[in-house]
Amino acid sequence: MTQPRAARPRPSASTVIAVALILILAVVTVVSAVTVFQLPDPVTEQADRTNLLYQPVLAVSFLVFFGVTAGIIWAMFRYRRRGPELPPQVHGSDKLELAWTVIPIVILVALFIPSVILVVDLKSPPAADEADLVIDVVGHQWWWEFDYPNGVKVQATPPDYENLQPPALVVPAGKTVLLRVRSTDVVHSFYAPNTLYKIQAVPGNVNSMHFKVKAEDVGVYSGQCYQFCGLRHSDMRFVLDARAPDDYDRWLSETSRAQGLPDPNGLAEAAGGSD
Repeated sequence: MTQPRAARPRPSASTVIAVALILILAVVTVVSAVTVFQLPDPVTEQADRTNLLYQPVLAVSFLVFFGVTAGIIWAMFRYRRRGPELPPQVHGSDKLELAWTVIPIVILVALFIPSVILVVDLKSPPAADEADLVIDVVGHQWWWEFDYPNGVKVQATPPDYENLQPPALVVPAGKTVLLRVRSTDVVHSFYAPNTLYKIQAVPGNVNSMHFKVKAEDVGVYSGQCYQFCGLRHSDMRFVLDARAPDDYDRWLSETSRAQGLPDPNGLAEAAGGSD
């Protein structure tokens, strides 16, 4: 005659609560990682590299966050004190101490090397004669001015704040653009989120920023001053207008003629000669 199997002990209420909380934590962690913690869509080659580095950093960060938080929750409920007796005390473990020392070092080194390479690239702009286009970006209280090599100026005077139209930084896609950023008054911060890189505009100093908008990402993207700079800081907006090279050339020719400047592309003469 077979003996009936002993019933499996039911988990305690505290264990059930701990498991439920850890499952909730897992869902919140994953959903947050793939939604609110994602960067804006990168539109430049440099932004692509930034995003490529950001994703493993984000994954490692959330794994560490989940592991530590889940461990705390489990310890709080599973090993809470239930009486006057002290549980067995563990005073040290060479293996554990070695593990939590070596593993973070390996992770940090693995993330440090590509980070340095990326930062060096972002902080090493090409020389002016090596870039396809050089634009002077000037911060004022409270507007951005863009000066092109042939003398074209975009928003050289204060805008109409009652009917604000943000100035457009028009650039050709697929070309290396070098921005020389400065300020005439206070510290500003030049940032178009889709470039994933911002730079300070500092009085008396010129900071350089370079990027190449990908050909498939032609479009208009918002930008703003990200350093509080006074009463109309929120009005200090601009747009990054990335165009196909032919479209950019037409814009430059039309804007040059409208401002009484020579057409650097000769499009007006070409159009006149074809009549």
